[in-house]
Amino acid sequence: MLLGVAIQLSAGAAWARSGGIAASGCTGCHSGGGQGSLTLTSAPATFNPGDRVELTLSVVGAFATGGVYLEAGDVGELQTVANMGLTKVSSGMVHNQPKPASGGSVQFKFAWVAPSKAGAVRFSVYAIGSNGNRNSSGDTPLEGEFDFVYGCTGKKFYLDGDSDGIGREDFSMLGCADAPPLAYVEPMGDCDDYRKTTFPGAKELCNMIDDNCDGRVDEEAVPVELWPDADGDGYYDARTEKTGEPKIGCAGLKNWAAEPGDCQPTNKAVNPGVEEVCNNLDDDCDGDVDERVRPTCGEGWCRRESPGCDLMYCSPGEPTTETCNFLDDDCDGEVDEDPNLCPQGQTCAAGSCMDSDQVILDPDGKPMPIAGSGNVSGSSGLAGGSGNTNAGVGGSGLSNTQESGCALGPRTSHGALAALALLMAGAARRRRRR
Repeated sequence: MLLGVAIQLSAGAAWARSGGIAASGCTGCHSGGGQGSLTLTSAPATFNPGDRVELTLSVVGAFATGGVYLEAGDVGELQTVANMGLTKVSSGMVHNQPKPASGGSVQFKFAWVAPSKAGAVRFSVYAIGSNGNRNSSGDTPLEGEFDFVYGCTGKKFYLDGDSDGIGREDFSMLGCADAPPLAYVEPMGDCDDYRKTTFPGAKELCNMIDDNCDGRVDEEAVPVELWPDADGDGYYDARTEKTGEPKIGCAGLKNWAAEPGDCQPTNKAVNPGVEEVCNNLDDDCDGDVDERVRPTCGEGWCRRESPGCDLMYCSPGEPTTETCNFLDDDCDGEVDEDPNLCPQGQTCAAGSCMDSDQVILDPDGKPMPIAGSGNVSGSSGLAGGSGNTNAGVGGSGLSNTQESGCALGPRTSHGALAALALLMAGAARRRRRR
């Protein structure tokens, strides 16, 4: 038998182009679209080990076109279905052209052959719903994970990141009842999956933390070991464990702390509990300075991050000659705007040079390929991102909608685009294992 469930994920960034690259997300891409959702249905609705099943992936929303990358985590065999707009790559499947919408959704069909022994599979989907205007606005990136079991009774398990035997409710995975996925457990309700001593039923300690996940702090608590906290920020310098003297008491006692990790013991504004800001300091004591908070400058391919916190020190990259690749190579805020990018008889559409008779104009007068036809040359694009889906049973993949978007950021070099496909597919696998 088969049982399916769709997993909720957060919104992220992506776009869809001809010969899309496998990608789990990106910085520097299109955004600002409306709501959208993903569904995944199977035919037949139930199947067993060794069976071949056809699945329909729908990118649902008010979109003109859509693109997708999907993979099955090296479980079973993915197969293409003729004239359905997908191409098989080493890591999964990717759209071969942005596909026009019909009836409120963009649909991609594919097949999957189940392994010969009972088990579970997760289809990870990274999609984009586009308004077709070929600029950096009005597109909706979506992400979904759809779980199925075959030949066994399905049960939902929960990620146990800190190995305390209790999982977190917001990260679940379907598996065979007698074979939980690695790092997943059946009990759930852990309110802090990064702290092994915090879980339902744990001993409540006197540390200003809800150790037993009952919504209360330090009720009938056991005193803990405290170390000097000179700046009173609630964290002590771990080095004092070797040089200072502790005392037993409750967290919150003035100038004493139960939590280690203070990298500047005399600066109250610096400790593991604060947010990083751009000030040339390691505010959150994670070993990095101003990570992901420095200002950026430049347009398109030239966008760069400043080496410091002052925008005046930011230097944009050098523009290059505009080519037909769906990138703003010359950094003027426009993509593939030169009408002479392709050889005579061809037109630049969706990042590729295509025979002109296989190109139509969208409502904004921009060239757009006729899906599934024409000779194509040129570079490849991206399909990926994130969004939200809700649970569906029996392979129905019912889903809710979620608004999404991203901000423009640095680009990868032209020559690295092909390699990016493999790198991003690997990133998708690593993300699922967390």
